[in-house]
Amino acid sequence: MSTLIAKQPTAVPIANTELHELTSTYVGQRYLVKVRLPETYTASTETFPVLYLLDGDHAFAMATDIVQYLIYGQLIPDLIIASPAYGSKSTPEYGGTNMRNRDLLPVSPQGSDTPPGSAAFLQFFEHEFIPFIEATYRVNPTNRTFAGYSSGGVFVLYTLFENPTLFHHYIVIDGFDAQFFAIEAAFAAVNHTLPVTLLVADGGDDSTEFIARLQARGYPDLKVEHAQLSPLGHFAIGAEGLTKGLISVFRP
Repeated sequence: MSTLIAKQPTAVPIANTELHELTSTYVGQRYLVKVRLPETYTASTETFPVLYLLDGDHAFAMATDIVQYLIYGQLIPDLIIASPAYGSKSTPEYGGTNMRNRDLLPVSPQGSDTPPGSAAFLQFFEHEFIPFIEATYRVNPTNRTFAGYSSGGVFVLYTLFENPTLFHHYIVIDGFDAQFFAIEAAFAAVNHTLPVTLLVADGGDDSTEFIARLQARGYPDLKVEHAQLSPLGHFAIGAEGLTKGLISVFRP
């Protein structure tokens, strides 16, 4: 018969992960940098694609397990996950330090006094976050994937039209907003190519018309797909959306 010995509990670590701190001069914000490394990273000289994942406080742990199972199933290549975080799940109005409402949204949400900071956050990604990851780890700089859920999905689409070649694959999970009809129209007026892979996944049909518009534009080299998610509600489909998105963008 086993005996339970009472002792002080310790935290459960996430395997093959590292944590850094990075202060952005563009945003004026200290970010935590959460990184998942392939199991074979230290024993090889291989370079790896990177999944740049938004909302590291909420999504990083979930994504590490999703990625590992998809690798086991040979559905995606082994990859690095790099995710900025704030060290808090709660926004300031709820006593936390999470600034996603500032960083991820081009327009402030209704009732918020926080001015939008998506332009500065995009500068942080381009000039500080991605260079830090590529200087610190063995990465394939020609295989960057950007994924976001909810407001993170809004920022992924914002990035697509502001700086489309910053990433090679874009995954938007239940984060479409009608403002992107006007944003895409302005983009199309001066741009005739969009050489990326885009997966838009949601639980309804909000983005269906938008996907059809992108397909009708005839952008050369654009690969765009819509994934219908389960009708279980917004907070139940994040994992499903990331799974379908990764399989879509890495499909041969």
